Amino acid sequence: MTMDLRMLHQRTITMVFSCRALALVIALAGIGQLYSQPFDTLSARTSGFPVDTLIVREKAANDPRMKVALLSRLVMKYLYLDRQEECMSTSIRTLEIAEPTKNDTLIARAHLAIGTAFAIVNDVNAALKHYNIALDRYTSVGDSIWMGAVCKEIAVLYQRVGDNVGAMGYLRKALAYGMPPGIRSRGMSMLARCYLDKGDLDSALFYVQKVDMIRSPAQDPWGYAYSNGALATVYAARHEQDLAELHFKRAIAAADSFDLPLPLIQYGSGYASMLVEQGRASESLAMAQMCFNVAEGVQSPGILEKAADALADAYYANGMADSAFVYAKRCIAYRDSVTATQNRSQLKSQLFAQQIKDIEDAKLKAEEAEARSRNIQFGIIALIVITLGIFLLIFSRTAVVGAKAIKNLSLIALLLFFEFINLLLHPFLDRITNHSPILMLLAMAAIAGLLIPLHHRMEKFITNMLVSKNNRVRLEAARRTIEELEGEKGAS
Repeated sequence: MTMDLRMLHQRTITMVFSCRALALVIALAGIGQLYSQPFDTLSARTSGFPVDTLIVREKAANDPRMKVALLSRLVMKYLYLDRQEECMSTSIRTLEIAEPTKNDTLIARAHLAIGTAFAIVNDVNAALKHYNIALDRYTSVGDSIWMGAVCKEIAVLYQRVGDNVGAMGYLRKALAYGMPPGIRSRGMSMLARCYLDKGDLDSALFYVQKVDMIRSPAQDPWGYAYSNGALATVYAARHEQDLAELHFKRAIAAADSFDLPLPLIQYGSGYASMLVEQGRASESLAMAQMCFNVAEGVQSPGILEKAADALADAYYANGMADSAFVYAKRCIAYRDSVTATQNRSQLKSQLFAQQIKDIEDAKLKAEEAEARSRNIQFGIIALIVITLGIFLLIFSRTAVVGAKAIKNLSLIALLLFFEFINLLLHPFLDRITNHSPILMLLAMAAIAGLLIPLHHRMEKFITNMLVSKNNRVRLEAARRTIEELEGEKGAS
């Protein structure tokens, strides 16, 4: 009975350990699989998550790659929702997580997010700077797909300042590199828009038809709305109104269903204008009113201006001149308000730029401290080697060294010791002298003034010791030579 209980107890323990070992193996396999996945695969897994889910998952994640993937997705979500503050703070967090990894792909994605945050506040120069950093990082790892994605974002900046030639140049670079599917579609839409602005309707149609049409808005609501909206805009410009109406309705329905105010107002206003041209005034008014109501919820002067302009035209088409005049005046007021908004955006951009600079300064200081620590270690090693060499020469029974060699060795030791002292004291002196070059120079001169007399005394002391030792060695050698010669004479 007792034996059976012992065997049962042993089996139970064995099963428990086996289960734990299996769980550990599964956990390690899961971690290995997570780390072995390409970053783009991790990023793709976050594409369908809403903002709240992305925030929760990022806080729970431990892998910096997954954190960067989730945060960069959040930045794009905030961009689409025109939430500037969250876009900037999230992009900074992305950079703070990516930098310590020293992984070019993660750092590139972080700078892409930073560039996006600057773009949302219309700081084109700062956005371009960080896009170029991202492009360099992606180039260093040979990631041509994301090199193309960055070129597309740079093209957006050129288009924003009205330089269609520059925008088209970068879009062609992006097409040559290749782009992720959704970004490629937006690039094609932009290229079509550039040709549309030039009045080249055939080229605009050619490129807009190359947009990857998404079958279901649930797949990519933003991409679905913009791809259909781009097609609708080109067809409207070509007066192919049946096709334009079909795609306008698709874009507006997707934007309305998935709460995307920007494409809803953009393409809703375009659809309202086309309805006015067709003489469908009442439908145009209903569409323009819906767009204006949505724009009031967004509270962005630029969007309100566009919606108010479309509503004024719709009221005028319906013979309601007074209402048209009211909204025309509001349109002008919103246009004036855009300037004030741009000024506030510039202030936000300056604060954001200062935060980025603080991060870069902290990184630079950490690198300088690391380099100084490494140089101090090298200095200690060099001093030890030279000091040991001198002592070996002093205490060696056979080596004969001239005063000139000792002078050269001691000079090297002095220089190394001075550099060592400089490395140790530099941060302290930098702080107490408040970065004053003159005071730093005087402090270094004072240290040298103390070291040089000490060096001369040490050199004189070591030279005297070596001269005495050299004399003893020479006398000993002479004595042995005399003894050998006398021995040879006695033998003969």
